[in-house]
Amino acid sequence: MKKLIKYFFITLINLIVLIILAEMACYLSCIFSADKNYNGFLNKIKEYPYKWNQFKNFDSEYEYIKNEKLRKPIGLNYKKKPILLMGCSFAYGYGLNEDENLGYKLSKLLNRPVYNRAFEWLWGLHTMLYQARREDFYKEVPEPSYVIYVFITDHINRISASNITPVFYVPHLRYIYKNGRLEREKFQSRYNLYMFKSYTILRANSILKHFDYKLLNEYFIETKAEFDKHWKNYKFIILLYDENEFNNSIMENIEVDDLKKNGFIIISTKDLIGRYLNKPEDKIEDNFHPSNYAWSLIAPKLADKIKELE
Repeated sequence: MKKLIKYFFITLINLIVLIILAEMACYLSCIFSADKNYNGFLNKIKEYPYKWNQFKNFDSEYEYIKNEKLRKPIGLNYKKKPILLMGCSFAYGYGLNEDENLGYKLSKLLNRPVYNRAFEWLWGLHTMLYQARREDFYKEVPEPSYVIYVFITDHINRISASNITPVFYVPHLRYIYKNGRLEREKFQSRYNLYMFKSYTILRANSILKHFDYKLLNEYFIETKAEFDKHWKNYKFIILLYDENEFNNSIMENIEVDDLKKNGFIIISTKDLIGRYLNKPEDKIEDNFHPSNYAWSLIAPKLADKIKELE
């Protein structure tokens, strides 16, 4: 009996040691991959070390982002109804000057005001639905003629994982499908402070294998339903940012016909410019986000499509 207890504790200690080593390996992997793929981001974390501790939940973080981090509305001198641009850092124009992002270019090409409510990093579909369900959003954004959501394949990861990169020490925003609708998850605190990094990585890596693409459609459909309560005469465009064949194979799983039946207009960048956005000049220095050159190719073609819709 004593030997059995001894072996049990030895096995338990070995298991704990293995878990600790796995956690350490995952932390190191995240740090080095972040340094490689998100150039400059680690320095940004060090520059604002208090931010994760300051925001108790996403609501407080949203107020900070809304007041400090959103791009300002542009083209307000134009008389036409505006364009509302939504998405993640791609739509925001991460790493780009004010006159280099998609919103600015569309404003100049179409002579319309543009309200860019995309967030600088993370999320995408989450923050679109979150804002659509806030009453103050409709006081800040007048009724648009067009809503344009810039969709990238990484948004699929973010739907299930919320935070797929464990270096982001910020409150998470996640929705679960419950009672026939997307409901905001009750646990909204500092997600990555309490979640094992090894679990986060394993969870994120398994998402594409088990993802229900109907859930992606649900984000769009429920967001549009919220917009429809306030706005009647607008068109909802989903701009598929098509980077390579892998991304294209994922996008083929999106139930486009279902979205079209629900009133969405689907436009692919590959169809607009005739190629994938996979050349070095299509990216900024971090080799992830679109460059001024990429948007300079897309914006005129997209503007022409919008004119055809008028």
